[in-house]
Amino acid sequence: MSASTTRPRRAVKARKVPARGNRWLMPALIAGALGVVALFIGIQTFGGSDSKIPARVATGEGRVLGDANAPVTVIEYADFQCPVCKRAESSIISKMEEEYVTSGKVKIEFRMFPFIGQESFDAAQAAEAAREQGKFWEYHSALFNAQGRENGGAYTYDKLVELAREVGLDVAKFEATLSANTYLEAIQKEADEARDAGVTSTPTFFVNGTKIVGAQPYGTFQEAIDAELAKVNDPQ
Repeated sequence: MSASTTRPRRAVKARKVPARGNRWLMPALIAGALGVVALFIGIQTFGGSDSKIPARVATGEGRVLGDANAPVTVIEYADFQCPVCKRAESSIISKMEEEYVTSGKVKIEFRMFPFIGQESFDAAQAAEAAREQGKFWEYHSALFNAQGRENGGAYTYDKLVELAREVGLDVAKFEATLSANTYLEAIQKEADEARDAGVTSTPTFFVNGTKIVGAQPYGTFQEAIDAELAKVNDPQ
């Protein structure tokens, strides 16, 4: 009985402060980057976002998938509301896991670039709350699989809590972290640093520093990774 009375109060709190994060975004990001990403989404998304992300075949720590000492690092900047980011999970990340990550050649690092709206910040904070409990990648997949219309209610407070329950998190601890907005400032800082690095759309990848924008054909990533591996095998 008490849970039903406290949850709405937490939900309001968790929704209000992420909106402040949106006000921190520079007008250039809203007017420029949002338009650029909308273009990418419009161009690249034809099959919708109904498909489910394949089960993970690699393991990792925190937001890193694979061996921390892998010679090639693939950094992905994404927004959980971005349908192209979800598509990239199947068309790029899953294939990369099987071909390069499980063999120890590549590690994948996920970074937050929430820009689409308030639910982007809510989902990013929820993912960090899951990382706190060692289940970032499980929650990451659950978020993408629950993706709906942008800012259409797919990532309400109650739904984020339900996903936490589904992946086996300590729900009370998860709610405490989420309602306190523990990671909001760090997420905003990460997004600011991404813009400083030239990120203006999602998904954006860096393969040992080589920038690849959008859900490009998988061969584009193979070429970039193989080129970096060749440098390791033959540094001259």
